[in-house]
Amino acid sequence: MSSKFRVFAYLLLVASIGVAGCGGDDEEEYQGLGLGAGKAGDGAENESDQDNANQGAVAAESAPVVYTDEDFSELDIQNRDPFRSFAKAFKAQAAAPAQRRVLLPSTSLDEMQLIAIVTGIATPRAMLTDTAKVGHVIRRGDYIGRPEVVQTGGSEGMPVTLNWRVDRIRPGSVVLTREDPTSPDKPPLTRVMPLHEGGEAPHLTAP
Repeated sequence: MSSKFRVFAYLLLVASIGVAGCGGDDEEEYQGLGLGAGKAGDGAENESDQDNANQGAVAAESAPVVYTDEDFSELDIQNRDPFRSFAKAFKAQAAAPAQRRVLLPSTSLDEMQLIAIVTGIATPRAMLTDTAKVGHVIRRGDYIGRPEVVQTGGSEGMPVTLNWRVDRIRPGSVVLTREDPTSPDKPPLTRVMPLHEGGEAPHLTAP
């Protein structure tokens, strides 16, 4: 009986040791499969993603800001300039300078004197004097006299300078014309400048 009991006790001890060893492995395996458990690689991957996100944010903050022309354009509704002056909008526009050659530009027609006329040649000529009694030779097609400024198109129109033009040179007078831009359908204005008393009006015949 004593020998059988010893053998039985030995087998029981061995079995208990084996069960204890298997139970430890299962517990360790089950701990690895728990809800809160994760692989070591997953933690490293999460840290890498976080580092990349931080680096991207730093790069975005340090990148230079690029502006376009539209960023500086003034919008009348959204970005009104309280210091903007509108005086120029109500300022009368200056008349554009004449783009033609004008004789006696500082002398009005009333201040001129027609002292000589030469006709009977291919290009008739006449002579006018200014306020300083200086003579100026004129021909057909020349613009003469101080310009007159007229407003075209109402209050918002552009001022235009007008000059009298030599239309014809006759034996005793010079005929001047001026177109009226405010009435384009009407015939041009006409003014006759007679020969001044004491002036000369020779009639020459072309050879």
